[in-house]
Amino acid sequence: LLGALPNCIIIEPCNGMETKLALEWCVDDSKENCMIRLAISPSPRNIQLPDNYRLTLGNGTVLYEGNDAILFAYGPVMLNEALSAAKFLEEKNFHLKVVNMPWLTRVDKSWLEEIVGNCKKIYVLDNHSSYGGLGDAVLNTIILSDRLKNRPFKKIAIEEYPACGTPQESLRYHRLDGVSLAERIRGGVIL
Repeated sequence: LLGALPNCIIIEPCNGMETKLALEWCVDDSKENCMIRLAISPSPRNIQLPDNYRLTLGNGTVLYEGNDAILFAYGPVMLNEALSAAKFLEEKNFHLKVVNMPWLTRVDKSWLEEIVGNCKKIYVLDNHSSYGGLGDAVLNTIILSDRLKNRPFKKIAIEEYPACGTPQESLRYHRLDGVSLAERIRGGVIL
């Protein structure tokens, strides 16, 4: 809902270092209102960012290289699932590029065109409804890009009322776990 506000920047960091950088950016650099979303569910892995990582408005960073498709995700839980999907897909000779994109309401068009490169399909993984999140921000930017506007695009998100259960049960129910993501991206059974 806050994504609909015209002067609100929403950030969901993936680890402690990115959280620190996001807080500093919001206090020291932002000219607009900011909201930092923090995931309270533990992730099975610590998301590693590049040593030279800098938080730049509207830009993300590649966590896993690939050129068949690209998947944008954020936060420790969803990035874990995205990276798991990339591993499953690599075993099937499908190379998924995974990008950490903490800016849920701002996407730099030039950066997006460069990071997508020659990837044939674009996917965005949201940890909530498919409306008002990163998927919409990326889609709105794609529409403005002559290079990307005809590229196949799909938002992957919760399409119904969220299910109750453990984090892994809920992710599996909504087909947002690594195996399900790999199947959805590849278009068939993976395991």
